[in-house]
Amino acid sequence: MIAYALQLNLELGNIDKNTQKVYDILNSKKIKSDSLVLLPEMFSCGFDNENLLEHSKKTPKIYKELQRISKEKNLVIAGTLPERKKTSIFNMGFIIDNGEITAKRPKIKLFTPIDEHKYFKAGKNSHIDITESSAGNLGFMICFELRFPNISYHLRKKDVEIILVPAQWGKERVEHLKILSRARAIETQSYVIVSDTVGKIGEKELAGHSAIYSPWGDILDIEKNDEGIVSAEIDLNEVYKIRNKIKMEL
Repeated sequence: MIAYALQLNLELGNIDKNTQKVYDILNSKKIKSDSLVLLPEMFSCGFDNENLLEHSKKTPKIYKELQRISKEKNLVIAGTLPERKKTSIFNMGFIIDNGEITAKRPKIKLFTPIDEHKYFKAGKNSHIDITESSAGNLGFMICFELRFPNISYHLRKKDVEIILVPAQWGKERVEHLKILSRARAIETQSYVIVSDTVGKIGEKELAGHSAIYSPWGDILDIEKNDEGIVSAEIDLNEVYKIRNKIKMEL
């Protein structure tokens, strides 16, 4: 199986432009059928926080189009979108498998330096789980959550095989992103896929460096400072070869 991560520059609040860019890539020959595709965090609108309520109203339509593409190309598609539940907005991780939404998980650790906690409701630790999919056992670590090894520990105990990291990671912390991503792969003996944004979005400079890491911690592919697509062949047998080679008591 091939896994892909999209690295995109987004236009703050411009859902039509941002989502069309995603749809065009997913529909193109650049993305092969029967694959896994990770999209960046909040790829529809970015952190256009003052307008999240309006943006969340368009999320159901985005899900439907992603489901259509997933069904047509037999893709597993994951990412996060703003989603309203009752009076709260969540940064909602989702997994779509062969046209069906099979899992949702809200971001648990909100990044207070950019006031995420003022606009989003945080999920709970009880939301940490894996999703069995046609691409393997998937688990989310959404952006800032990458800094919390307790989350990766819980995922590993639940037999995660691929950790998904949709992100909008600040450029000034790019070295942290690279080190933490590789560390999570090594400590969980899992694949780690990072889909980040790049360039300037609003007033924020993003880190790029979307990448795919092996369960041994090797960099299988990385896109540093430009828009692009990273890809790698995923062999889940490698996960268990490494776990048998270096056994870890959990």
